[in-house]
Amino acid sequence: MSRSLHRIVLVLAAGVVGLALAGCGTEQESTPSSAADSGSATTVSENPSASVVGGPKPASPTTSVADDHADTTACGTTKGPDGALRILILDGDLDCGTAKKVATEYGPKIATGQPQQVSGWDCGPSETTGILASCTKGDQEFGLAP
Repeated sequence: MSRSLHRIVLVLAAGVVGLALAGCGTEQESTPSSAADSGSATTVSENPSASVVGGPKPASPTTSVADDHADTTACGTTKGPDGALRILILDGDLDCGTAKKVATEYGPKIATGQPQQVSGWDCGPSETTGILASCTKGDQEFGLAP
């Protein structure tokens, strides 16, 4: 191949690579789509290969469950399957010492997702917004929240 033809091939190859790289970028750098222009909200994921799972949005750690339950008393934290859980007295004349003892025993069992008997308490998943699980005994109840 002649030198001038070799240079032309290199220049063309460099141009193709340059165009390919110019088209690369993150989703944040892309121009808004027509849906975004029409006022629809768009969300950019930090991990584009992450699965999207429907369902209720969990309570934010900065959201206070106590705001939803005016008579809630906070009793510290215990270990849960995915980190610390706040212990919240939801009903009855329950003291924090008892709630902490039962919560410490029940915390590792939460991951089963099944109702459990713990030291005479009925514990299991909660349907209360912001509460992951709760334990009841008579008119006493405490919850575990992220």
